[in-house]
Amino acid sequence: MDEETCSEETYTLLTPIGGVTEIGLREPTLDELAKLSDDAQRFGNVRAMKNLLATMTGIEIASIGRMGARDFTHCNKFISAFFE
Repeated sequence: MDEETCSEETYTLLTPIGGVTEIGLREPTLDELAKLSDDAQRFGNVRAMKNLLATMTGIEIASIGRMGARDFTHCNKFISAFFE
């Protein structure tokens, strides 16, 4: 992660999901990273990230599953920055 990476971000969804227009993203905890790794091995990367986003945002997994690809990509890039 470079020094310019913010630890939190409020992201406005391009396509709202279930009445939600923005979500709060933040730096994941070590426990969340461990679960992400376990879920990626068991279910694949997309489902693992979907589970993490649900945990981090408090939005139900089913609603996260309706997130648009561009919104998901943005969230994935934000979280992935903490692995650099």
